[in-house]
Amino acid sequence: MPPSDWNWLPTPRSEILSVIRTSLEQKFVYADEIADLLSAAFYEPCNLLLWGPGGHGKSEMVVTALKALGLSDDEIYIQSFGEGMSEDRLWGGPDMASLDTCLRYDTSRSFLAPQYKAVIFEEIFDAPAQSLLPLKDVLTRRIFVNGAERVPMKAKVVIACTNKDPREFSDGNDAILALMERFLLQKEVRWPEYEAKNYAELFAKVRPTATEGGRKLHQRLAAVIAGLNEAKTFVMSPRMAIQALEVVTSSARIRGDDRVTAPAFHNIRFVQGMQSYTADLDRKIDRHLPDEPNFRIQLGDGDFSTTGDGPLRKPRREIPKLIASTLQPSFIHCDEIVRVLTLAMVQPCNVLLWGPGGHGKSEMVMATLRAMGYQDDEIFLQSFGEGMSEDRLWGGPNIAKLDVCLEYDTDRSFLPYEVAVLEEILDASSQALLPLKDVLTRKMFMNGSNPVPLKSKVIIACTNKDPRQYAKDSDAVKALLERFPLQLEVRWPSYEQADYEALFHKSNPTASADKRKLHRIYAHVIANLNEDRESGFHVSPRIALGGLRLAGNSVGRHGRKKMIVEDILTIRNVQGMESYKRDVEGLIRSALLEGGVEVLLSDIDERAERLRGRMDDVDKIFAAGRDLDKTRRGEVNDEAIAAMLELMSSIDRIKHELNMLEVSDPRLLAWHKATSARVGEIAAEIEAST
Repeated sequence: MPPSDWNWLPTPRSEILSVIRTSLEQKFVYADEIADLLSAAFYEPCNLLLWGPGGHGKSEMVVTALKALGLSDDEIYIQSFGEGMSEDRLWGGPDMASLDTCLRYDTSRSFLAPQYKAVIFEEIFDAPAQSLLPLKDVLTRRIFVNGAERVPMKAKVVIACTNKDPREFSDGNDAILALMERFLLQKEVRWPEYEAKNYAELFAKVRPTATEGGRKLHQRLAAVIAGLNEAKTFVMSPRMAIQALEVVTSSARIRGDDRVTAPAFHNIRFVQGMQSYTADLDRKIDRHLPDEPNFRIQLGDGDFSTTGDGPLRKPRREIPKLIASTLQPSFIHCDEIVRVLTLAMVQPCNVLLWGPGGHGKSEMVMATLRAMGYQDDEIFLQSFGEGMSEDRLWGGPNIAKLDVCLEYDTDRSFLPYEVAVLEEILDASSQALLPLKDVLTRKMFMNGSNPVPLKSKVIIACTNKDPRQYAKDSDAVKALLERFPLQLEVRWPSYEQADYEALFHKSNPTASADKRKLHRIYAHVIANLNEDRESGFHVSPRIALGGLRLAGNSVGRHGRKKMIVEDILTIRNVQGMESYKRDVEGLIRSALLEGGVEVLLSDIDERAERLRGRMDDVDKIFAAGRDLDKTRRGEVNDEAIAAMLELMSSIDRIKHELNMLEVSDPRLLAWHKATSARVGEIAAEIEAST
């Protein structure tokens, strides 16, 4: 081995193992074997592949070891691969200055740049073969042919990390098999066991300044987590466990007295990854908590990851009441979102809100951020989607520098903002999600050769999609989701009449008595529509409020004083109700028989008056035919007779509806009697006309 390869690290070769072991022992559990393997890779040096389930700190251990050995951030290159990885990204993107002559890459922005001594490739097996095959060639020859230029690979060690089992992916995949052969050392990274003592040891490492109460909490939480683990189905990773500790301690801070109580342990349901846990979570947690009504654990300053009032606009002690008082007066069933947003702001950390559309996720988030003291122009809001590109994500190209290099105008991206809201994030392509995951991990974006820090303290992602399903199908999504420590599905626990009535009351708390009756009737109709649809469908809050406004407008537009069925039928024109257009009238009338007699009586009054007017029209048709010749008179009379038969059929239907109405209220009984008399008079007039 050339002597120059021996001294590529500031640390002497003889000390590599001891330095790495000491650095990893301070932060990680079961790190001895990893320390030994890393020292072997750095001692020779040679390439290393680390694989195993996510959340075990593979990349973090590598970076910790490299920094302990004396390398700086500027000497370590980290890049995420994935479904959207392209040869263009791998080699640093096009060299804009040479595009008028040939296609060359700006290798100064890739791992080939001469300042890098160590390279970390994350999720390397997710990339397509178009990227893996040329990478294999460069790792073999340590030269990249960039147009007419030969660019040497200066990095001494390449460490690849992946959550996938390479044994499964290499079988039948020549690109992966060939690439794996360029990694002399390989190791699966997972804990040999996931028991309470292992989690307690982890907590002791991440909270070395813990008080006596903190150590008691570590033991209790470790027992709870170990009790949740289920062999072959669910195991809480170290990353999830650390976030569970953050959630529980933040819950104590939210109380205001820094005490941990039983409900704090239940808040770990918000931790990323717990959404796939389908067992009786509350029961399993309670099983490992003392059966004492006054159970308390007192924490001190050494038990928290952060101290002081916090980095956001409001002091931590004010945040719980502030968020609750902002959301609870305007939204129903918002207790869970109040809790998760409070935890996110107190910690602070990123949060993902997901669930069916129309439940006000973005509205609640924006209301919370405004209450926290942020003006609209201080909140970065961006919608993702299938057309989301890396170009848009980072603010678009810096036009002034296009003739030199491809840089982005990051001032127009989310990077400079303290708080950001990213909507429909799971609709974006892998090309956008992978670099976003990198930046959320490293808190830094390399804009050309210029590092741009991520200043966002809280990023809130909203989506209508179920992340559990998307994480199964896309490794890019799965990797990104891990960068949102808190997650919550936003939906109502029930969609009954009382829920919609509560919604209407929140939206119009000063409604008159007549308006409240309308709200009750409309809520009853919507609840019945839910029951008549396929399983899983519910009229969303947004659709319900939109339909209510439309029905109210219909009454005013037509100059009526009371609502009729036709007004309620306008709901079928609200977004999301398209499939109701064929049978919605029957469903609404059926629902009104149970809870909307007033609307039905108003509707019958209106229709009966219309029939009286149509009877006059029929008489005019008969009269118009008297002066015509015999043939033409017969045609006109046939038209009039058909109209008369339809008129008689309509009045019979109204009579039947009146007979079907069950009325008990004295006021409605009088109304029913008056309407029946009026309908009888119109029916008699029609019969007399025949």
